[in-house]
Amino acid sequence: MRAQAWLGGIALLAACGGSAGGEGESSSLSQTRVPVGVATVVRDTIRDELVLTGRLGPKPGGSALLAAPAAGVVSSVTAQVGARVRRGDQLLVLDVPELASEARQKEAAAAQAQREADRQARLLNDGVTSQRAAEEAAATARQAASAAEASTALLARTQVRAPLTGRVQSVRAQRGERVEAGAPLVEVIDVDTLDLHVAVPAGRLAGVHAGQPVSVVQEGDTEPHPAKIWAVAPGVDSLTNAGEVVVRVPNPGGQLLAGAGATARILIGVEPQALLVPDSAVVLAGDSSAVFVLGRDSIVHQRVVVPGVHQGGRVAVRGPLTPGERVVTTGAFGLQNGMRVVPR
Repeated sequence: MRAQAWLGGIALLAACGGSAGGEGESSSLSQTRVPVGVATVVRDTIRDELVLTGRLGPKPGGSALLAAPAAGVVSSVTAQVGARVRRGDQLLVLDVPELASEARQKEAAAAQAQREADRQARLLNDGVTSQRAAEEAAATARQAASAAEASTALLARTQVRAPLTGRVQSVRAQRGERVEAGAPLVEVIDVDTLDLHVAVPAGRLAGVHAGQPVSVVQEGDTEPHPAKIWAVAPGVDSLTNAGEVVVRVPNPGGQLLAGAGATARILIGVEPQALLVPDSAVVLAGDSSAVFVLGRDSIVHQRVVVPGVHQGGRVAVRGPLTPGERVVTTGAFGLQNGMRVVPR
């Protein structure tokens, strides 16, 4: 009987010891005091806005680099860097005597061939020559005329003229300088309208479409310029997982500069009455996102949320939150559900 009582006492003591250990572990978790920063959950309107950077440049067909049609000497330069020019304005003249001589020779040959074709046509009417001879003479005249026109057109290109209305970007030759065929002479760009190329992440392309309004700010400036999305690429780059979007920017005052960096703001949508918390309040919880809500007893409770639109250091979240509740913003990493904290 004494032995049984002794064994029962040991079992009771063991049970009491195990229970005390579990309560001690839970108590130590709640007694841990972690200093944290907190912020209040608010309900407000947030704008879903893409902010992208790119580089301004002329639109397709909006720039031209004019080259020498043949080797020659620059006889005059009328273009000046920055000057506004209209299509057809003379920019530079090349002196190429060989082209002038060749053009005169081919014009004379074309005139002679045409006279022979006319003579053969008269002889054909008189029955003196054959149909074949008349046709061959006419074909020769046409070929000579084409060669003369091509030679005259090439000679005309020695008077370098602006192919579009715009401004002179660069002048690469001086009066009296000898240049070779194909040497760059003058560059003209259309600055009244520029394109901004930006890369949009694949996950956001669905909210972007042609005609969408955009606000563009040039690097180093603060003035926004209204623009519109002109084109959206149908695919994405396999390396960056982003698609190219072309933003067309009217630039009548010439304030924007081709080649300069710029930022585009594209408004995707507006989410009214969203639950907003600071970006720093959202932490990873396994495969999900979560926030730690501070209770009145200074114990934090983890709640899983789904983050949405980010703007100005705040993020819209969906989940079991209520406006006015406080969430941990600094010191959230490493927290566990049920920990006691000290709000700073």
